[in-house]
Amino acid sequence: MHMMAVVQFRPVRGEVAANLQKLVALAENALRAGAKLVVLPEMAAVGYRFSGRDEVRAIAESLDGRTSRAFSELSARHAAWIVVGLAEAAGSTLYNSAIALGPDGRLTAHFRKRLLFIDDLRWAVAGDLPYPAFPTPWGVATIGICMDLNDPRFTAAIVRRRFEIVCFPTNWIDEQDPRIHKYWLARLGKWRGTFLAANRWGEEDGVGFYGRSAILRAGRVEAAAPPSGDGWIAVEPVVAGAARPRTRGAKSAGRPPAPGGRA
Repeated sequence: MHMMAVVQFRPVRGEVAANLQKLVALAENALRAGAKLVVLPEMAAVGYRFSGRDEVRAIAESLDGRTSRAFSELSARHAAWIVVGLAEAAGSTLYNSAIALGPDGRLTAHFRKRLLFIDDLRWAVAGDLPYPAFPTPWGVATIGICMDLNDPRFTAAIVRRRFEIVCFPTNWIDEQDPRIHKYWLARLGKWRGTFLAANRWGEEDGVGFYGRSAILRAGRVEAAAPPSGDGWIAVEPVVAGAARPRTRGAKSAGRPPAPGGRA
């Protein structure tokens, strides 16, 4: 059976080409193992803690830029859905965004982070798009980016619109609290879909990131990565009428992801 996967990764700020190459390799490993939906972190290939607009403008891209091109080819080759975060330049306006590419490699959904973290406020404009809806074989999916989980508009929308899957690229800051999965579940409330949280790990400018990427479903943790290390984890999706699926444990190129809050 096909799987859903999340990638955990530590980008090196400014080394976009090298970061993209590593991210594509991680995603391809998950796809070769049977994943048909892969979620990658927020701002996945560029880093996160930027000083201001000028620094971000140098690495920001349009929706058909290098990140989209790299993952479009991959999604088409494997006939899979891929969700990845990026720094978007829309004319002179900058957004913390995420895109979903469909199994034909085309842009399927686009979202701009609506609830900005303090680091975003240095350069980004709050998102102006509705929460997207795109079909998958396992139900309708949407996208939220990190702090959006703390936005009542988002948590209300996923219940009201009956999304079955939430793709959640994140750069969650390490706040020295190992109960973060319980917090995410609390924010999701009574929603019982599949929550695919792809986080980064490690430090950037002295700030630590949480790692511990996770797949949550029906009010419980189905799979989780450790605090540090690049890699991926996956689970088999729920199929209507089927028995409870088996969970596939952490996978990676050479080792399982090892986990490292909120951004």
